[in-house]
Amino acid sequence: MTVSDTLKRLMIDTIASNINEVVVGFDGTPSTSSDGAAGRPAMVLSPTVTVIDDAVLLVEADIPISESFDDSLKEVQVQLRDASGNFTPISRHTIRPITKSSSNEVKIQLLIEVK
Repeated sequence: MTVSDTLKRLMIDTIASNINEVVVGFDGTPSTSSDGAAGRPAMVLSPTVTVIDDAVLLVEADIPISESFDDSLKEVQVQLRDASGNFTPISRHTIRPITKSSSNEVKIQLLIEVK
């Protein structure tokens, strides 16, 4: 028997309200469901999380124009960090390389399906 729609919505709302960090990094190794952290972190961003429906979240974060990196960005880690500094990984994504210079702004948008 499947769980009720109310429980599904409670789960997605709980996950959405706890996501508070997006880490972009330089590690381009394939992402897996057992990844525990960003391989070579570049910076931590504060995301905006939107519940799309009972199974999908939209996570958005901006890298300001003032930031630049010598290496291409190749990974995005979504996580929650508690008050004591411990973090729980939500998902890690390998992305096409992005060159971030001081002449462009980057907006990260991830759709995450929760099953």
